[in-house]
Amino acid sequence: MCSVVELRENIVDSVIDLGVSLDFLENPAFVATLSEIDTLIGKMNIEDAGVVLVDESNDTLSFKYTNGAGDKFSFELSCPEENVIKAVKVEEPHTYVGDEGKVVRKKNVVEHVATLGSHGEVTVVVNTGAIDNVGCDNHHYNMTNTVERKVYTKRGVMYERENKSYAARKGEGYFHRVGVNEMLLLARQAFDYAPWSDIYNRRTLLRREMLDTARLVFEDRAKENNYYGVVPLHKENSLRDLCIAKDYNVFPMIDVEIEPLSEEEIEELLAKEVCDKVAEGLGYFAQGRTSYRYSSVENEA
Repeated sequence: MCSVVELRENIVDSVIDLGVSLDFLENPAFVATLSEIDTLIGKMNIEDAGVVLVDESNDTLSFKYTNGAGDKFSFELSCPEENVIKAVKVEEPHTYVGDEGKVVRKKNVVEHVATLGSHGEVTVVVNTGAIDNVGCDNHHYNMTNTVERKVYTKRGVMYERENKSYAARKGEGYFHRVGVNEMLLLARQAFDYAPWSDIYNRRTLLRREMLDTARLVFEDRAKENNYYGVVPLHKENSLRDLCIAKDYNVFPMIDVEIEPLSEEEIEELLAKEVCDKVAEGLGYFAQGRTSYRYSSVENEA
């Protein structure tokens, strides 16, 4: 049995011991995935993580923690299949008495699932769910969901990134009986072409087109805002992730004008990536960039 500190310090070895396929380690997205899981643990702000012990049973690493304010946390890390890494964090903030004299209860869950594909690609899905009993009787609760999917090439370059958020809705049942499966039922079906996959309120889809550009589909059904076009990516750091350049990450979208890059400019962008395998992968998307241009006004993509 180890502590939470030891789990975080040795998270790669811990996942290997859980039985993950060693092929997973060939993709740089493996390290990115475990870094996100480590951050998930870090956000619990455990006061003395060295004394919080991790249970190692049933092929799962898990622990529970309650802080001084009474907020409760639970965490599980497992490899349900050799090509899958799964982490689940549940948080129950301490209850308090609301303005109407009723005890307010809340619960939220975050689920990370990383899957290695048959061609070495990695897909990471982050499902979130939150419930509370504000303004509800004893047989109902409020629920919200969001979900994000990121797809990495076999060289660890993010190729696609999609986010969906869903409007708040009422659930039926006793608050204390609502578990993780119920809270994430909608989110888990968001990309499965299930009946609920198309009822999102807001959706953002980015698909890499060039080294520093991506196709964007944005839908905000509540405000009836839509955008379909190409946007430049943020260039200050490595281009491995799909991060829209700051000036173009607002709506309504400003006009987009993208000019060709010189070979020197391309080399400068590739040099910002410290991982050789990722840099090689980014180089694939640099092909043709010296002649590529785009104008949202002319829509010449």
